[in-house]
Amino acid sequence: MNPLTIRAVPVRRCQTSAALLCVLLTALCKPVLAASCNLSIGNLSFGSYVGAQISSTSSASLTCTKTAPGNTPEHIDYTVSLSTGAGSYAQRTMTRTALPADTLPYNLYLNLLPPVLNTSVWGDGTGTTVRWTGSMNLTSGNPTRTDTATLVGAIPAGSVPSAGTYQDTVVATVVIL
Repeated sequence: MNPLTIRAVPVRRCQTSAALLCVLLTALCKPVLAASCNLSIGNLSFGSYVGAQISSTSSASLTCTKTAPGNTPEHIDYTVSLSTGAGSYAQRTMTRTALPADTLPYNLYLNLLPPVLNTSVWGDGTGTTVRWTGSMNLTSGNPTRTDTATLVGAIPAGSVPSAGTYQDTVVATVVIL
């Protein structure tokens, strides 16, 4: 399982970025699943952080391919969950990688930024968190299918922390039902 890594470099009036690295899935497969699936998520860059709320988006895609020969269709139901990282679903936290120790709050959302931050957070489906869910039908005529979603990250308005590199590790889990 490869973790989803989020990095930011907050510096007053300088560039802040967050690299959301490719996520490899943990697939809990139903018996005799005749398909293979791969989850990928692109980079997420916040730009400059000067204390005002900022957000960024990235594409997420789940691609599944029918692996069994023959004409029997394969139906796949799936959920994609994200872990809390260093914080909680109420508020994820990036931590400064060098001294002095400092943190930068942020959160992740599915498909859109809610009007009120820290609501409808992309999580594990507990409490008010949401998961990416869907289904696919794979056939011999259409053996590969890709579903997409949008990962939205947001850093709320607040005080500017110490300049430096901030990061967090969030794990994505795909469950094939």
